[in-house]
Amino acid sequence: MRTLTKFTLMASIAMLTACATARTEQEQALAEDLTQRASIVPASAAERQAIRSQDLLTQAAFWAEAHELNPGDREAAVELSRVLRSLGQTQRAATVARQAMALFPQDVDLQLAYGTALTEAGRGAAAIESLTRVNTARPGNWQVLNILGVAYEQAGLRQQSRQKYTEALQLAPGEPAILSNLALSYAFDGEAERAESLLREAMASPAAAATVRQNLALVIALQGRFEEAEAMARVDVSPQTAEANMAYIRAMLTTGRRWDAIRDDSGAP
Repeated sequence: MRTLTKFTLMASIAMLTACATARTEQEQALAEDLTQRASIVPASAAERQAIRSQDLLTQAAFWAEAHELNPGDREAAVELSRVLRSLGQTQRAATVARQAMALFPQDVDLQLAYGTALTEAGRGAAAIESLTRVNTARPGNWQVLNILGVAYEQAGLRQQSRQKYTEALQLAPGEPAILSNLALSYAFDGEAERAESLLREAMASPAAAATVRQNLALVIALQGRFEEAEAMARVDVSPQTAEANMAYIRAMLTTGRRWDAIRDDSGAP
């Protein structure tokens, strides 16, 4: 799709002028907006590449301006959605991607951005269709299979979820992000010991993120080993937070809540 050029903007302004000599307030505002946009020169490819090394807030401001300048800028929509997810604004990230998909319905990057944002917002059931399209278009990508596994898990389709995790592990053996998600799937199904084994395997990788250790602390706590779990949790969070988390899990276990209820309350995939 052609982007909106300065020439077409100025032509639109000329048409507005020719249509009526006495403009309404709305027409005047539109004309002024078009004039302002026509004076803005889109960022160059080099500028766009350089912005990716800046902090998230700087990136967000840059891509938001680019997206506002031209809603048909596919790259700006993809990047803005990505940065918004990183900032925790998953709902807005999904909205940006969905709106851009109206212009580029077959775009794989936008489908991935949309599906990922929905899943990170806990709406995996709504993300499955988009993520499945991405997986079909780009087979052999473990990251796509991993996020698709989370989406299936959130939708309550545990068998399909574990199948995707297994496929992802075949492509990336020992990948801690996949092992962690698979472990949580078993933990919330009541198989805490199996989950712990998978998480300890994930922790052995130098690439393991702090979330892997926190998940391991959760699984250990679910087995009643609260002191061990709290000591592990304190590596990444404050003592107060670790203690509060353990108290929360202890209270849930003593009330006889089901494993999937713990999953739902914790917000885990």
